[in-house]
Amino acid sequence: MKKFAEILCLIVAFATYGCSSTSVEQDNTKTLYRAISKDDTATFKINITDKEFFGQLEINYHGLYKDSGDVTGIVKGDELKGTYRFQHYGVETWHKAPIALLKKDGKLIMGEGSMEIYMNIRYFKKNVPINYQDAKFVFEKMK
Repeated sequence: MKKFAEILCLIVAFATYGCSSTSVEQDNTKTLYRAISKDDTATFKINITDKEFFGQLEINYHGLYKDSGDVTGIVKGDELKGTYRFQHYGVETWHKAPIALLKKDGKLIMGEGSMEIYMNIRYFKKNVPINYQDAKFVFEKMK
């Protein structure tokens, strides 16, 4: 009976290891993008499917401080809309902000829009278009 328990533990351990190695392979499918705006630099590691996207975004402001965290959302045509959950560098508090991106010519353009706050959560205002023309960050693929 003791041998059976040891074999069962080994099987579970190998199964767990196999599942975690699959997620590492999925991370390799993420595409790395970078955008520079004056002294600010943003790095975006993202996986985009037909219906959703997810990844990590880091924005470095003048080399003095940075915001970094996870981005998740949905894809509708050429537009990606979601949530950026991030921390300011050195601060333990998590923040959430809406994010909108436009896929155009192999680039991702980060849009800006009017926001409203409901129950301490920020949203883009409904029926107000998101501006992609004067974008601060235009992400280009890194090779």
